Amino acid sequence: MSSISQNFSELYEKATVLYQNSAERSQDFPNLSSSEEHYLDILYSLNNPTLTTFSKKAKISKPAATRIIHQFESKNYVTKVQSEQDGRVQYLVLSDALKDHFRHNLVVFDRVFSDIISCLSEDEQNVLARILEKINQTI
Repeated sequence: MSSISQNFSELYEKATVLYQNSAERSQDFPNLSSSEEHYLDILYSLNNPTLTTFSKKAKISKPAATRIIHQFESKNYVTKVQSEQDGRVQYLVLSDALKDHFRHNLVVFDRVFSDIISCLSEDEQNVLARILEKINQTI
């Protein structure tokens, strides 16, 4: 099993380097720390979540999530928008520039990953997709 974990680790490192070094990546927010990028990516993937939804997905406490969101608000990365149906609910909305940044970088990552698996036949790529899906569903 260590061979699989070692191969996975090496693949992950190589894919990360290829993605990070891609000239196509958006440079609109060059000063984002890796932790900021991580939390903003979660917000992007959740598409206007509440603070509770964000904290659960990020696996952090609500007070920690509140501190992070306040930092993002001060940088104009995120705004809170009150629900029209329930005035007690607020949604966390990324700025349009950040949405564009993450949308673009997802396309770049998809391209990098496609390039990585291009050495596999179509059948092998389909098998890999099923295996990854199965693993994702169990964790």
